[in-house]
Amino acid sequence: MKKPQNPNEKLETVIKNSELPELAKDYAELAIDGIMDDGVLKDIPLVGTVIGVMKFGNSVNKHLFAKKLYKFLFQLHTIPLEKRIKKIDEINSSKKYQSSVGEMTFELLEKIESDGKPEIIGKLFKAVVEEKIDYQTYLRLAHIVKRLFYYDLVWLKDNSNGLRVNGNINDDLQTTGLIKQDMVNIYEKVKEINKDRKPDVNDRSLTYLGDILISIGMK
Repeated sequence: MKKPQNPNEKLETVIKNSELPELAKDYAELAIDGIMDDGVLKDIPLVGTVIGVMKFGNSVNKHLFAKKLYKFLFQLHTIPLEKRIKKIDEINSSKKYQSSVGEMTFELLEKIESDGKPEIIGKLFKAVVEEKIDYQTYLRLAHIVKRLFYYDLVWLKDNSNGLRVNGNINDDLQTTGLIKQDMVNIYEKVKEINKDRKPDVNDRSLTYLGDILISIGMK
């Protein structure tokens, strides 16, 4: 009896595939948004390879995962094959992580929404392969992206240069480790304005992680 193929392993094989650059040639966002049947899915290079070994409850779930997979893979299409293979093999052979790159990536893609999160995850992973950030930083940021509401991430990007003057930041963002608050500065302003009154200005700025997320993952 033939052993079922593992989608985690299949995804890792796809990331390391020499045909990955082909994703950029013929398939625009419009084509991906129109995917609903097996025939079209299998026509898309590499996407159908992973989809074909997965089980879905309905065609909508298949469509959504195909979109996420395509958007993630598209971010990697400009990286030379040798670089992709070298970095993934290096991470997997380090024995520092309990799961392989394929397992980690597959789990992330399964659990995130299909809005803009796959592109963010893809850009961050691209930065790992290009050695702009380390793999652990990628995993930390990927976890943050996974659990945050996508449009909170968009808000953070749009306001990343003005956190100092924007007073209202929701609790989810405040506790992510993406934003830091200068309490000394706030204390001085309280003294200057009125010791019994909270100042209108919130001295907030991006942390190191926040800066990476905005400058690399949401560029």
